[in-house]
Amino acid sequence: MKAHPKMLWSVVAAMAVATGSYFGTLTLNGSHVFAQGQSQTAKPTEQPQPEAVAPASDLSRAFRAVHNSMKDAVVNIDITKKVSGAEMGGIDMNNLPKEFRQMLPPGFQPDNGDDDGGQAQQRPQEMIQGTGSGVIVNAEGYILTNNHVVEGADTINVRLDDGRTFKAKVIGTDPKTDLAVVKIDADHLTYAKFGDSDAMQVGDWVLAFGSPFNFEQTMTQGIISAKGRNVPIIEEHDPNLTGYTYEDFLQTDAAINPGNSGGPLVNLKGEVIGINAAIASNTGAYNGIGFSIPSNEAKYIMESLIKNGKVVRGYLGVLIEDINHPSPQDKDLVQSIRDAGFKDNNGVLVAGISADSPGGKGGLRAGDVITQLDGKPVDTVNTLRNQIARTKPGTDVTLELFRDGKTTKVTFPVGTQPAGRDATQLASANGPSKAESSDLGVTVQGLQEGKARQYGLEAGQGVIITSVAPNSEAANLGLNAGDVITRVGRQDVNTPQELKDALARNPLSKGVRMIVRTSDGTERLVFAKKD
Repeated sequence: MKAHPKMLWSVVAAMAVATGSYFGTLTLNGSHVFAQGQSQTAKPTEQPQPEAVAPASDLSRAFRAVHNSMKDAVVNIDITKKVSGAEMGGIDMNNLPKEFRQMLPPGFQPDNGDDDGGQAQQRPQEMIQGTGSGVIVNAEGYILTNNHVVEGADTINVRLDDGRTFKAKVIGTDPKTDLAVVKIDADHLTYAKFGDSDAMQVGDWVLAFGSPFNFEQTMTQGIISAKGRNVPIIEEHDPNLTGYTYEDFLQTDAAINPGNSGGPLVNLKGEVIGINAAIASNTGAYNGIGFSIPSNEAKYIMESLIKNGKVVRGYLGVLIEDINHPSPQDKDLVQSIRDAGFKDNNGVLVAGISADSPGGKGGLRAGDVITQLDGKPVDTVNTLRNQIARTKPGTDVTLELFRDGKTTKVTFPVGTQPAGRDATQLASANGPSKAESSDLGVTVQGLQEGKARQYGLEAGQGVIITSVAPNSEAANLGLNAGDVITRVGRQDVNTPQELKDALARNPLSKGVRMIVRTSDGTERLVFAKKD
């Protein structure tokens, strides 16, 4: 690999220095002193007392045992793929200024032609090579690795510890978690077992396996440095995935370098508790901070890819936000919930919900604060999203909630996450009963039966906004004509007069929470406050 010469040069340089020191001379005040013979007073170093080094020796034996257990399950993955001339060296030549593009040799001009209307020149393609790692996960030859290791590969070759090499085919990929499964046809395989990544604690010993800089079967040691890291690694690799990724990394100081990607992170029981994915570094090499995808997530993704060729995720159909780290526009909203009696530091606010979603049908409401999922604390949005995503659709979940000053629970089956959602245009409304709220800046009317069904409501439930005044509080909140207000504070609103009365009891100068439903059935929680 291309990385070898540079790394080997470093090794050779270190050997030369050591050789010079061993065979050379020591210069002292301009004279040369040669080592000749042994002083009568010299003595060898004393061996440490066995009991003093026993703990370290035990740890070394543990490391060796894990290495011997894992080495046959760890594989090297070599890929080749073609890239166009514009991508060579990682530079998109289409983005170069005209004066630089004109200096490119023939055949390397960007494919959009020159700025004077000339014909585009055909750019040659270049075959590049890459190296990563993987781990065999069952006797059938399935191998778990990173999506970015095999993404776009024309050929994939897997090399085992015993020297055998096999062509591999991609079974499935999941860019949202940067995981992929490939398969080889081979016998006499050794496969790894999975451990419980949730059981790992900060400070636990871990071992990272892989092929850093193409040095195969490398093992490094370290500890779990942190858990639950949500860093934009996947989004930086593919900006099109912004907002759609699932990141809940284990952080480790075990040395991870280019080539380690896809290799396992292992506990001292010899169990895979993570798949190494990325590092934080200013140089592109190890800097003490590595990230590994937790095994509990990786195992679910792997099994889904093997079974379905794609990932089937659980789904609630809610818009959620961290109660402890609200966005600037929702700080007043969160404060109003705390004023209502919510005292915990952690939890997830249901800021919006679709009536026909699994969560909506299961009894969740906008304004609920989710504090537990199946008896386990829900600390952040990331925690809840990842746990629900890896829950098999159709599985019942129990959520503990804070609602209207009280704690309650709801139990319902998780749905299947849709591939996408169609946009629904907001409908205008007609009807005789209207009223205007000058403070809020809306005109509303009662919701008739035909429209009510469209919103998943009963006739007479809520009031529909027919117009929104420009620069009003409603406009600032993002309310639109066609939205339905169903609640103000703790009062249900079913008529225009009830809206006026509710706003009179809950003046906007102090701020009030409102529940609003859009024409696609999505329920939002907003906080209206007028200075």
